[in-house]
Amino acid sequence: MKCPLLLFCSLGAFSAVASPLTLDWVSAGNNPVGYYYVSPYTAEIKSTGQLITLYCIDFNHEVAPPMEWEANIQTLDLADVPSLQYGNSSSNLNSIWVNYEAAAWLITQTSQTTDKHQQAIDQYAAWKIFLDPSHLTAYNNSVAAVGGTFAADITTAYNNAFSAVRNGYEPQGWDVVTPDPAGEPGSTQEFLTPVPTPEPTSIILLGTALVGVSFIVRMRSTRRRT
Repeated sequence: MKCPLLLFCSLGAFSAVASPLTLDWVSAGNNPVGYYYVSPYTAEIKSTGQLITLYCIDFNHEVAPPMEWEANIQTLDLADVPSLQYGNSSSNLNSIWVNYEAAAWLITQTSQTTDKHQQAIDQYAAWKIFLDPSHLTAYNNSVAAVGGTFAADITTAYNNAFSAVRNGYEPQGWDVVTPDPAGEPGSTQEFLTPVPTPEPTSIILLGTALVGVSFIVRMRSTRRRT
């Protein structure tokens, strides 16, 4: 949701799904930098009241209120790259995966700081990864509008992201919210969203199930010995 300043995305117990969902704008956040708001944003899964936090990694498309859009929520991993917004832009899926890894590293930094200037640096660096030539002027104009060391700071963050990937960084805790269908002309933006933390009830049920399995294994082992 790269959105102009005149405009305005916690995923509860929702898990990654392959089937498309309808998403509605809720908020563009509260951090306007340059000509755009930077992540995080908030959307709602239509007719559920369920909110989802979105971190944008796609400057080349736009979502703006009162727009609705169809999206898939899926795991961020190498196997899913072909179905992502930029997954079919190269025959070398590994190189595209490196870009997604770097974007995830930057968004992780964004999500872990309350410093709005640093959030903006990481956001613009993430946008830069998939930036296409037709949107370069708009991107550069927004960076120039901030001034100071902003451009240099973005370059540093961008380089740090790819350095982290080369040093073994692997994305953890992120799903991808990708437009359905991805990569089509006029597609909406692509985002990362935090993987939901299991609710206490779910954790209890999982623990109970594990105890039950352990008990069965012990019983079978005992029977074999007798």
